[in-house]
Amino acid sequence: MSVALGLYSVYKEFQRDLESTLRRVKVIGYEGVEFYGPFIHEPEKIKAYLEAIGLVNCGWHTEWKLLQPDTIEATLDYHTRAGTTHIIIPALGGPWQIGHKQSEDGAEVWVRYADRINELARLAEERNLRIGYHTHAHEFNTHFGESTPWSLLSEHTHSGVLLELDSGNCIEAGADPAQAIADHPGRVPLVHCKPFSGHVGHETFIGSATDDNDWPAILEACSRSGTEWLIVEHESETEYPQFDGAERCYAGMLEQLGRL
Repeated sequence: MSVALGLYSVYKEFQRDLESTLRRVKVIGYEGVEFYGPFIHEPEKIKAYLEAIGLVNCGWHTEWKLLQPDTIEATLDYHTRAGTTHIIIPALGGPWQIGHKQSEDGAEVWVRYADRINELARLAEERNLRIGYHTHAHEFNTHFGESTPWSLLSEHTHSGVLLELDSGNCIEAGADPAQAIADHPGRVPLVHCKPFSGHVGHETFIGSATDDNDWPAILEACSRSGTEWLIVEHESETEYPQFDGAERCYAGMLEQLGRL
């Protein structure tokens, strides 16, 4: 399993200077990056920087509005030129009300999303790209009878659609990330390794005693389930912001991997 940094973790730095941010990520030791945000740079420029620096573009969080019938072709073209390997839908529904309002939430809505994601996956496969979905807390703790958005997406999307499990968001919802990964072998090639604490929220890091993630169990599940990329994403804004958290989390992840 390779270790990447989700650039959302250092988004302020990334917005300020693309090249220096990527070089600093590489110096820390990360092997890849997962992009986040709008397309503000020429894709060839991004690809050239990554190749020169020695980083892999292992994914890009791409908003739902950029995956609609009138935008999908331009989006796929951009990712192909940028060297993206995985296109990840960052969120649907939830408190952000992306795609639908909270008052409209229901099982049928998520089944329709799954059908559309299957269509997107077929289009992406024509360009050797994969589509996936990134989880937040509401996919686990919103219930429609015995179903949840997580269960509906995993059941109704085909095996080529990846499920990017976010460990911290899963814990925040009261679910077990190791079990969620183990239950879907082959579907979780990308895992967001997010430190989270029930006491201090996101103001923690991988390796801290305050982090609630059971990393031995999570990494064992990842190893057995075929995870390819462990993507560090930290959201500390005060205690360990930006590269401080990125460096601490990388060191903590290496320590945990050394124990496998």
